[in-house]
Amino acid sequence: MRLFICLLLLLLRSGSAVAQKTPLAEAERFINVAELLPENVEINGSTQGFAIYGRYAFSVHDKGQCVVIDMKRRKFVSTFTLEGNTGHCNNASFGVEHYNKQSAFPLLYVTECRGERACYVNDISFEGSRLVQKIFYDGADIAGPADWAVDRRRRLIYLYCTVDNVRTLKWFALPRLADSDSRGEVHLKAEDALGSMPAGDISIPQGSHIHRHRAYLPDGIPPRPTRLHVTDLKTGKQLMLIDISHTGLEPEGVATRGRWLYLSYHTPRDSRSNVIDRFRIRR
Repeated sequence: MRLFICLLLLLLRSGSAVAQKTPLAEAERFINVAELLPENVEINGSTQGFAIYGRYAFSVHDKGQCVVIDMKRRKFVSTFTLEGNTGHCNNASFGVEHYNKQSAFPLLYVTECRGERACYVNDISFEGSRLVQKIFYDGADIAGPADWAVDRRRRLIYLYCTVDNVRTLKWFALPRLADSDSRGEVHLKAEDALGSMPAGDISIPQGSHIHRHRAYLPDGIPPRPTRLHVTDLKTGKQLMLIDISHTGLEPEGVATRGRWLYLSYHTPRDSRSNVIDRFRIRR
């Protein structure tokens, strides 16, 4: 009997340990940007990419408008249009390199997502941006649109794409500005990839975010199911699959700040309504 109790306690502890390894806690509503916007600020285009640096979030909209939010004070800061980018702006993430000593932020990488499979690299401020580089993937092995996401810690850039009908993550060394050709472009080839792996059973890819060897990949569009996939980039295993269909919103951009993962949603037919939820990250 004593042996049975000991085994039972061991199993319970083991189960508790597994539960503690779940990457994300339950979501909580953080803000709706619409409630922060002054009435005279016009927002055009659906909410798409989302990136955070320090206390500031940059919510990018279809065709290039960018809305800046102070995440600490939950206040609107400014809005501007990205120079030279009239694409879908499906994803956004910050890199490591600054354009120059006067740049307040590292370079911002925004997915074009209109067929060129291009990443637009921007030097940004609160007032505006300038396009300083374009990154292309020239390989013939992928089909359809593709996203770009930067892994700042390892100085990599991920291409989130479809290969032979399989959602795939490819990664490359993050190009520097000095790697640009005379046109300000970098063209990556299939042989430049440092590795690749399946991204999971993803129906409709949305944004992507790389943080601490994990890929956070939102999926779906209402009225179809919507989900958030969490994948271990070391093993390729799915760590968590979160059903977010109850929101009734389209998941778009993902970003991290401290111990929080933020998920930004698009509200159909309402460009001002940019709902943002957050999940506590368990390490």
